[in-house]
Order: sequence, then C-alpha cells, then structure tokens
Amino acid sequence: MFSIIMNTKIVNIATENPRLKLSQKESLAILHREKKLSRREKVLYESFLSDKGIRYRYFSAQNIKDFFIEDQNLIIKRFQESATHLSAASIEKCIKESKISRDRIGCLVVSTCTGYLCPGLTSYIIEKAGLRKDIFAMDIVGMGCGGALPALQACHNYLNTHKDTYALAVSTEICSSALFWGDDPELILSNSIFGDGSAACLLTNRSDKSGFSIINFASKIAPHHRDTLRFRTENSRLRNVIKEAVPGIAAELTRDIAGVLLREHGFKQDDIKFWALHPGGRKVLDRIQEEINLKAADLAYSRRVLYNYGNMSSPTVLYVLKEIFKDKMLDKGDMVFMASFGAGFSGHAGLLCYE
Repeated sequence: MFSIIMNTKIVNIATENPRLKLSQKESLAILHREKKLSRREKVLYESFLSDKGIRYRYFSAQNIKDFFIEDQNLIIKRFQESATHLSAASIEKCIKESKISRDRIGCLVVSTCTGYLCPGLTSYIIEKAGLRKDIFAMDIVGMGCGGALPALQACHNYLNTHKDTYALAVSTEICSSALFWGDDPELILSNSIFGDGSAACLLTNRSDKSGFSIINFASKIAPHHRDTLRFRTENSRLRNVIKEAVPGIAAELTRDIAGVLLREHGFKQDDIKFWALHPGGRKVLDRIQEEINLKAADLAYSRRVLYNYGNMSSPTVLYVLKEIFKDKMLDKGDMVFMASFGAGFSGHAGLLCYE
C-alpha cells in the first residue's frame, strides 16, 4: 500500500443543467424549422445528430430563437446571466449535500471558455451564491475542455497552505453562447455535440472527511497542434475550430500524461480501478480506448455522460467523476485516473485514491 503525500480530498461534486433538454432528434427538427439550411448542411446535421453516442443535450435559452442571435452584446449578456445562475445553483446544491456552512469556504476557482467577462465569473458567482467577500477567487479562462483539472490543482495548492478549510472548483460552460452558423463541417460538428452545464467540486484538507485523496497532477502542452482545437475570433465572435486530428492527439496526450503520473508514483495501469476521462466525443473515446488498451467497461462512465449530456466542455469530466462517486462501487484504496484535454493543444490529468 502506498502513502498519500498530500491530504487534500475531493469530498463532493454537484451538477446543474438548464431546464431546456433536447434530444438530438428534436435539435434536428428545430434546425429544419428555424434555419434555412443548404443541402450540404442538411446532410451533415442529419449525420452528426443521428450519431448514437449522444442522445440529449441541455441549453440555456429563454426562446429557441436565442440560438440564432448573432449580436455579440446579447450573446455575452446571455452567457453572463446563464453562467452565473448555473454556477450558483451547482454551488448551492454542493453546499447543501455536504452539510457545511458557506462561510467555511475560503477559495473559489472558476473555469470557463465560452464567454469573456472582466471582472470574471467569480465576481458574479460570489454575489449570487452568497460566498464570503474575503474569499480567494481565481478565474481560469481560455483552457477549453481541459479547464477543470487546472481548477482542481489550484484549489489543491490553496488547501496546502490554509489548514482546516474548504475550496470550490467550479466549471461552467454555456456552449450555446458559442454557436456559430455556417456550412463548414467543423462548425456543424461543434453545433451538434456541445451543450450547457455546470459542476461544483468541493475540496478540503480536513482529515475527518472521506473522498478522493489527490496524489498528484500532470499536464502536457503541444503548441504545434494549437490550430487543431481552439476558439478563434471571427466577426467579433467565438468560432470553434475542431480538426479531424483531434481524437488522435487527445489519445496520445492521455497516454503520455497517464504514463508520467503512474511511473512517477511507481504504479502500473492495472492499478487503476476507475477511469474518469473527458468524453470529447464518441470518436475521441474510441481512440483513447484503443491507444491505452482500455476495456469497454473502463469508459462506461464517460460514455454515459456523453450520451445523457453531450460534451459540455470543461465541466464534463467532473460529471464523469460524479458518476463514479455516486455509483457506490468504491472501496478504500481504489485508484482513479482523471484526464481532460482542450485548447492549446493541452492535456491535464489527476491521480486520485478513494479514502
């Protein structure tokens, strides 16, 4: 048996989604009704939205027509309001389930990439959720789908210098505020797989709490692949870039950072009981499974989240970890490998142990 160097633990994860839940079939019907599509667009949307990897997605909108607004001022307003609401709701749920006072929370780290605010989301969330005004607040912006792991690491670092306290890592994305219309296949793919959601993750250094002890983190950045996965600004709006090479690069990065973490702590892949991997898409999971020789059961949690929510960008991997947490299949000493990847191209991972 190994010893945990740090005593930081993830003790709860709560999630929140908007009220509007659409099946992929319903999304296709809305597109046919509301949008004048070219023949090429119809064929591609029908192909992507019929993929069996995703059945449902959630969206933040007062009206279906909100999805087709191209006024950036209105888009940012919707992002701010929706992201603040979802974040505060996931935090409220997390605090209530954990049965702690919000005054005990000394740190708030928020990751997002689907809208830019200054001050960042933390300012609005602190006010909406009623958190302490002297809380340590950090906004992580622009890391794409990989943002949750750096947010957890920032909370972990805070807790290693502040005893007997709690920290919140919140990942919230309003991917529907980054819808961009056009007949480019990568835009159609993006509009077909992403949804909205928020996850609040509570961490502590208190020894009397059970949860996932954090062993270590690792990251790998591949700037030479920067243009394969990113947002770029076009007509003052965010435009998603997703190239065909993404699944292969994601699989290679996951393999590399898994190798680094396992070797550093003297473990083998067989020591990992649970895999919490970011479900960027069905093809992404297929390539990761092939690249690191995983069993179908190892990716069951990731595929379940993808099927029920789509790719929500940064919070998605926390949804996967929550699925593992609530499944009640955990035994003391079980190890979890957690990984996500995003813009940059970047890969991030964490090695956890259930205590």
